[in-house]
Amino acid sequence: MAKLIPALSTCLPRMQAGERRFARCLEALLEDDYNCWYEMPVGNRPRYTDFIILHPGRGLLLLEVKDWKLENIRKINAKTVDLLTSSGMKTVSNPLEQARQCTYQLISKMEKDPRLVASEGRYKGKLVVPYGYGVVLS
Repeated sequence: MAKLIPALSTCLPRMQAGERRFARCLEALLEDDYNCWYEMPVGNRPRYTDFIILHPGRGLLLLEVKDWKLENIRKINAKTVDLLTSSGMKTVSNPLEQARQCTYQLISKMEKDPRLVASEGRYKGKLVVPYGYGVVLS
């Protein structure tokens, strides 16, 4: 069972329904050596991504979780999404861009720690931990 930080019981009241479902899946399906943070601030101007998942051998994954149905997405580009909601059409930030920005802020901070970067070779000065980002439509 993955470790959720803070504990799921303390996060439930502020989570959206899709985030709750996803958090329960993470806890139940990931192995014990996974740590998962919910809504951790990232960067100097704190941005929040829904989940940061860390595995010692597999690296970091930052995920935005959205309770969106595919058929409600009307238009999408690199920066925004036109979304049909119960209150009409809304233009919102692209969650993939949100996750990307949080990821690069976190990586930039981590690369300042010499213990976390390659000291030689092809990846000299780059983070030694693999990382990625994405969106979960729940």
